[in-house]
Amino acid sequence: MKLKKLTNLQRISIIIPFTLVITASLIFSKSFFNNKEIQTLSQNCFNSGGNPTVELGTLNLDYSFECIK
Repeated sequence: MKLKKLTNLQRISIIIPFTLVITASLIFSKSFFNNKEIQTLSQNCFNSGGNPTVELGTLNLDYSFECIK
């Protein structure tokens, strides 16, 4: 069986969707784990008698957390 060579356009049409899926997966996982971390920090703050203050960045990719007692 003879293998067919791919043109540049075909290569790009394979690489771009693959790259988009990987990038979206990385953004989703970072946002998910940041959300879980904020929940844990907030719960610990409430348990110690404090009041959590959270500032979220774009897509929950970064945040600022402060526990005010």
